[in-house]
Amino acid sequence: MTVMDKEIVFDRLRAWLIRANPEVALMMLQPGTDIIESRILESLQVVDFILFIEAESGEHILSEDLNPNKLRTLDSIYESFFRTGHD
Repeated sequence: MTVMDKEIVFDRLRAWLIRANPEVALMMLQPGTDIIESRILESLQVVDFILFIEAESGEHILSEDLNPNKLRTLDSIYESFFRTGHD
């Protein structure tokens, strides 16, 4: 996996979430915003979002490696799937 700048990752994740949910205001999508609790990411969009994360990170995400906390915020997504040496 190539290391990606955190802000680039955040920008790409925000862009995907806004395309998927256009009524979401950009200012709502801060690194610590809970995208599940605030319903920015709807349950039917989760699989597509995971596929997007896989494409961006260049790594396959195994179902046993997934839990809602890893997808809860931009920060947790970055830490779980984009940082070097993630588990």
